[in-house]
Amino acid sequence: MFSIRRFHLCDMFGIPLYVDVSFAVLLAIFALSAGSLFAGLADALMLAISVVLHECGHALAARAFGYGTRDITISLIGGCASLIALPRKAWQELVTAIAGPLVSFALAAASFFLLARSGVENEFLQYVFWYMMVLNLMLGLFNLLPALPMDGGRIFKSVLRYFTSKVKATYIAMWVGRVLAVALVVLPELGVNRIWIIPIGGSLFIRLLIAWMIWTESRREYILAAMEGSWRRWDQGDFRAKVSPPPYDE
Repeated sequence: MFSIRRFHLCDMFGIPLYVDVSFAVLLAIFALSAGSLFAGLADALMLAISVVLHECGHALAARAFGYGTRDITISLIGGCASLIALPRKAWQELVTAIAGPLVSFALAAASFFLLARSGVENEFLQYVFWYMMVLNLMLGLFNLLPALPMDGGRIFKSVLRYFTSKVKATYIAMWVGRVLAVALVVLPELGVNRIWIIPIGGSLFIRLLIAWMIWTESRREYILAAMEGSWRRWDQGDFRAKVSPPPYDE
């Protein structure tokens, strides 16, 4: 299947895998920054594999709870597993969210083990294992930032749900994420190159894209949570419920 924006690459675990055309920009960035076309393409390929396996972690965890995945798409700003529906229970959402970083950390640990083996003497293989170790470690850590729709934001939201409603939890997580989105853009310009133990940096263009994604997608998740809350109240007989985003202090 092919569209103007993306094309179908293959299926993994029965889930269609798509590549967005914007991924070509990421390939170009890697090729130019690596010093050679071969090294850049190899780095980009390892990134794509790591991102896809990360998203498969989310998809398979959701499947274990009975929630299917429509597809997985990799693009300029990373990967996205489009779940048909998010798990309703807070602990299921927590497990589904943390599954991705756990896969990344597992890949980093496996790469470290292979790198540490005395039998690996080939320089290219050493580079592959070293790069996969560092890449997946940073991928796992970066995704733990508490900013929706990133994994850390979903973990943060699912924990908040034990203390307040889903709508309020989503609202709080949305604004925490937006503050971090602004920080991702502004702090490197002020010479601050890490948030806690997570280094930040890279081109301003990429950071702006990530910040824009966090800002817009977190708002979308809040609207969906608010609409779901309104529909649930309507089903329960509260005919005053409105299918619109309620105020945070509802």
